[in-house]
Amino acid sequence: MNAQRRNQINILAEKIRSACDLSTPVDVDEAVRRLGGVLVRASIEEYEAKIEKFNDSFKITISESPGLRERFSIAHEIGHLFLHMGYLIDKEKWEGAESYRDSVYYRYGHSIEESEANEFAAAFLMPRAEFVQVAQKNLVSETYELESIASYFQASREAALYRGRGLRLFSWD
Repeated sequence: MNAQRRNQINILAEKIRSACDLSTPVDVDEAVRRLGGVLVRASIEEYEAKIEKFNDSFKITISESPGLRERFSIAHEIGHLFLHMGYLIDKEKWEGAESYRDSVYYRYGHSIEESEANEFAAAFLMPRAEFVQVAQKNLVSETYELESIASYFQASREAALYRGRGLRLFSWD
């Protein structure tokens, strides 16, 4: 994904978050509700998460998993909803959209879409300006305290690391 596309995704994620009047840490269940969708947690093996049209709106079905990973997965599905299904922003795309499933198998075949949905989720849960501010407050002896940053956003360490790298605050090494 190039820098222009990354920036477009960040702007979209932050606009949607703002329109939903969400604060940090984002209540992802409330985000789904405010967007008009339904969230279902189920014991499923075929896939980690799935987003599909449901009546005139959408439904996210997510495999029951512990907290922080689940939060990112739900935000990731919201990313697919807007970026790849066109919900509320592209009527033609939305009308032609089907369900979108995430799984190990689907991820190999849709790496661009998966990267874009991950970028959306990171921006939705950890907005750029706020992330930079929190990271700067947690910079000690030229080292970012990643656990404190992740804790602030109620995100996993991996999600915070991904976000920091995407914003070029953290190195890829």
